[in-house]
Amino acid sequence: MELSESLFNHYSQKQAHHILEAKLGLVKGDLSQNKDLIHEYINLKLLTLGQKPIISGESVIMTPGGSKQRIEVSVAQIAQDLIQQLKASPERMAPVDERITSFLTKEFPKASLKLPAGGETFSIDRAGVAFELSTPHDSQYYSADGNLNIRIPQGLLSNPKSDKRSTVGTFHVGESSTSIPFDKLAVPKHTVEFMLKSALNPPKKSLELPFTASLPESDRTHCWTSVYCCPPVIPGIGSQSKAYTQKHMDVRYFAPAAFVANLGFVEQIFSNRGNPTVNDLLTTQPELHSGVSAIIILAPHLVSTKKKECGLPHFDQATERQKRDGMCWKDENELYNGGKPFKLTYRSQTDGVVVSILADTYFGYSKKEIKTMISFACNIRGFSQEEHAGGCYTCPAYSWGRSFRSSDSRVGLYNNAQHVESVSDFTAKKTKEQSERTLTHTFAEMKELLGGKATYDQQKGYLIDKSFKNVIYLPEYVNIELSDRNVTYKHPDTNETLTMKISSETVYVLPNGYQMQLQRHPVTKQWMIVGTLPTTKFLYKPSSVSGSGKSELSKSIMDAVTSGPFFCKNFKDMMDGAEKVLTGNFNQRFLPEFQDQYKSKSGMSRHILAAERTIGSVIQLLTIQEKYTEDYNKWLSSFDQDIIAFIFVLKSMYRPSWGDYEDSKSWRAHFSIDVVNGSEGYALKCQGVEIQSNYLRVGMENGNWRKFRLRQDFFPGVRFQNNDDIAVSLTIPGEQLNNLTHSGQFCTDRSYKLTSNCEYRYFQRPDDAVHPGVDKKCENDLSETQGRTFISNFEPIPREQVQEIAQDVMTLEKYSTSMQNFIKDFSSSEKFGEFDNCVISSEFRITDPAKGTRTANVRYLQTRDELLYRDVQLDKYMIEIRNRLARNIPFSAPVPLPVDVYVPGRRLNTVDPKNSKIRPLSVYNPVHYQPIPLLILDVMTSMSGKSPSTTGSGSLEGALTKGPFNNLLPALDINYFALSLMLSTDPVLSTAAGNIGRKLKIDHDITLIIPDIVSRMTSSELNIDNLIAGGFLEKVKDFEHKGQKVPASILGYRITQSFVRTYFSRIFDHVGGIFTEEHLRPELQSIDEFADGVMFIWENICGQVSDYYKDGSFEQLIPPLQTLLQIVQNGGTYNNLTVDSPEFLAEFKRANVINSPWYKQRLIQAQRNEIQLLQDKISKVGGADLKERLEYVRSEKYLQDINGSLGVHVFNEEE
Repeated sequence: MELSESLFNHYSQKQAHHILEAKLGLVKGDLSQNKDLIHEYINLKLLTLGQKPIISGESVIMTPGGSKQRIEVSVAQIAQDLIQQLKASPERMAPVDERITSFLTKEFPKASLKLPAGGETFSIDRAGVAFELSTPHDSQYYSADGNLNIRIPQGLLSNPKSDKRSTVGTFHVGESSTSIPFDKLAVPKHTVEFMLKSALNPPKKSLELPFTASLPESDRTHCWTSVYCCPPVIPGIGSQSKAYTQKHMDVRYFAPAAFVANLGFVEQIFSNRGNPTVNDLLTTQPELHSGVSAIIILAPHLVSTKKKECGLPHFDQATERQKRDGMCWKDENELYNGGKPFKLTYRSQTDGVVVSILADTYFGYSKKEIKTMISFACNIRGFSQEEHAGGCYTCPAYSWGRSFRSSDSRVGLYNNAQHVESVSDFTAKKTKEQSERTLTHTFAEMKELLGGKATYDQQKGYLIDKSFKNVIYLPEYVNIELSDRNVTYKHPDTNETLTMKISSETVYVLPNGYQMQLQRHPVTKQWMIVGTLPTTKFLYKPSSVSGSGKSELSKSIMDAVTSGPFFCKNFKDMMDGAEKVLTGNFNQRFLPEFQDQYKSKSGMSRHILAAERTIGSVIQLLTIQEKYTEDYNKWLSSFDQDIIAFIFVLKSMYRPSWGDYEDSKSWRAHFSIDVVNGSEGYALKCQGVEIQSNYLRVGMENGNWRKFRLRQDFFPGVRFQNNDDIAVSLTIPGEQLNNLTHSGQFCTDRSYKLTSNCEYRYFQRPDDAVHPGVDKKCENDLSETQGRTFISNFEPIPREQVQEIAQDVMTLEKYSTSMQNFIKDFSSSEKFGEFDNCVISSEFRITDPAKGTRTANVRYLQTRDELLYRDVQLDKYMIEIRNRLARNIPFSAPVPLPVDVYVPGRRLNTVDPKNSKIRPLSVYNPVHYQPIPLLILDVMTSMSGKSPSTTGSGSLEGALTKGPFNNLLPALDINYFALSLMLSTDPVLSTAAGNIGRKLKIDHDITLIIPDIVSRMTSSELNIDNLIAGGFLEKVKDFEHKGQKVPASILGYRITQSFVRTYFSRIFDHVGGIFTEEHLRPELQSIDEFADGVMFIWENICGQVSDYYKDGSFEQLIPPLQTLLQIVQNGGTYNNLTVDSPEFLAEFKRANVINSPWYKQRLIQAQRNEIQLLQDKISKVGGADLKERLEYVRSEKYLQDINGSLGVHVFNEEE
């Protein structure tokens, strides 16, 4: 991909998408999906290494049938002579390897370090090859050094020696001119040299190629294996912009052949660039090269290295840092790092090179090390950030029930929209008032915009999409009735009324991008018309600790929804009560101080059933609020809550065609109750159809689930996941996006954040899969039998055991249908007879057979849905189409969808009665906002409560949760993060996971809910200043407790009941009890625990601030953050400034930032770096395009174009 994934452009990205599918082995019929062809390809590769091919009787080319002799020969036999002639020189190295070797020679001139050359390395340059190499050609099993590989129908099961990674004492950084973070272990340079030498000389046994392991010892191949990846560093915005081009980095990974499965793992996540000699990024696409190259060398044998032999000093001669880090010895036999796994990194910011050694085969180290390398590249090249982030696009959707009209105000197609009362009125001649309606978008405009991307059916009067034939673009006047299954519309040319039958397979789109579809509710199973607004929100979840919901953000809210009939205790009482409400007097409900603010133009309140009043306003009208008079609130409370709930149902179902709403008979006639066993039933019906109510889970209290009824018009919006863990983001000024789209839709006085996902497959940990049927996604993924899924830490299940499971119907039926079918198929042996074992989703790896202990860290690589499933590709396409139509963006330009709101997550625990050492973190309410200074203090520590991924309460995950995975000073990441917030001004609303106080257990429920809340808020409503001014956010204040000041203001602002009533009522029909005052103000649950939790957070913040003074981080911070740390370091005041001082907060305002000397220096340094990079490229590869770009970068225009970007960090020596 050469564009940020925040830029949607289906047609221009199709070719890149097809190339990516090939690299990932997802193209049907490709070599990667044909085992025989892969084996022949491996044979050819073995020949280039001077090894004998393995001839298989199944993979042959035969002479034509008419020949006198039928001779069977392999492809390898035919090519053998040719290969010998063309075989590369054994000493030849790929260009990227030469660049890294040159760096090693410069840094370690006496060591003669050389990377494995072409003649001793099996280069993994095609998807699927690593899987085949991981086991013998004629066997399903291979084991080396405690690592077990098994071929199974689903793909490759690879169980490493260690079932998890550790972060304690693991991260070692070599001493160089680049500063080492205080939380890392510093390794002397001569020790790094020794480790590199040892890493490049592994034991012969580890060089054994598993594919040849079943051959006689003398015929086995011993070699290195390698893969070449080029993950993104800077997201680009296309060729239209010279300033913001996509940039990638080189990553080379070398592993002794016995551990080739590690390369298969890496290429599946980051994709395979191919042959590094032929496809060198700098040589073939120099404009995309960031100037950063990195290498990983897998060397698990290093754990047996002794401290003394690698040159570490005796304890008595060691420095204090070496003693702290354990880089010294007292006993000559002491093992380096105590014999435990570690990773050792040596890097240079000036050369743009990272060299890392991994002394463990656990796969997570490989992924996280590449993440660290991307972060390094971002930090030294500037403009972008590598972020530990989840993210999704979401669009608000609504249920229209059984009727839809395009003239409804909720559709937004008409400026002065009115309801059409019936089909006969719809088809009748338009009145003067109707004809004067103003359309926001027309069919003619849509037709012109779509151009050749849709075909116009002149007879039927609509457009058909060319990429997705089931997408139909309709004219402006549309009416849908499920009673007769008809879609009625006006022909755009003849004005003739036409009808067609509605189809659940078809997506209907109006000229303004509004989308309609017949869908079956996933819980109630009732059919309904679902409308989706073109409005799209990008929720971004960076800096979120483990267990805070990065993946959950993209999951459907329906996982937490249950349903049941609308309960009616007494039908007559309900109808009578509803009539009383409808005829009530609402004109005097406001207190005097609010009357002018909410006074209607007519001075009269609209009728509840009037078309002009929305269901949202009805919910507000019938919810007790502080702005209402005491008498009105008392009158509301006199009605049973079921009566109020029925009003909401009536409002959502009422149609003008029922008659005059002033006459209760018009609506009462449509509702009924059955008689059951001679008595009145309880299930309310509308027009003979039982009304279903949906209930959403919102936490647990006192061991009981808390469920609240959803609005009748609520339908979960589509969520399109675009980040899960490793992301890079670009902060770009609005003017550049306007130039890109040829529009003025983006503000020029602010910047926007665009992102790219670095992963094509996610390393998922399906904890809930241990319970059959719970994790349906995992069960579906592990039921796929194309043989391309990478699986780890599951137990291999032999056929006999699978047959037992298949026969146990009570257990079998608990699984999802896909897993049931797989179990049945495998047990029969007819379909998968070639395999001895498989993986079943609930059977985790046994790590201690004696005790029967199973791992808590099961993993598999989950391919991004958009790469596999047509319906998800359609979802993505429709996000683009809806926005194109709504915003009138031509196909010549991409559709930018930058970040709209940050929603970082917290993992919060309450007190543990069994362990008094665990202090509470559950001091936050469901949603908080913190001004940038307070947020920075928060993410500097990234404290985490208990979760499956952490060691316990109070774990510190470091700056932006990237602490362990950053080989540069944390100040750099903090600078980029803070600067992006200052420039973009996007709201940051952090969400709680785990606990709120001691009473409410919330788990991931808020994370699941927040996309549907935020997607229904306007940009103005999301504006933080407006939220504070409107009383939707309240400031948490410091207080005294037991003689001690508790700095509770570090928690920032938190949502209030006003926020809940106003915004949660857009998905719930009764919001009164969703969050009580104890939930919104956790101190009311226990002031002692609240005070202790706040002090716990403050103590850790102070500790982290102190560490920034120890390793040079403070000096690398941008000036506003230096002031912030000095305020903390000095007890809350520095130079008469506090974190609340207006003059201090002004330092974080965009206008002041871009005019500051330190920011301008970042831009100048970015220009210098780019000039140097281009000069280096020109000297190595030449190119007129590079010279032209160099001329532009040297100009003042370049500095103007990057004004509003992040620029680049200015290291002290560069100032």
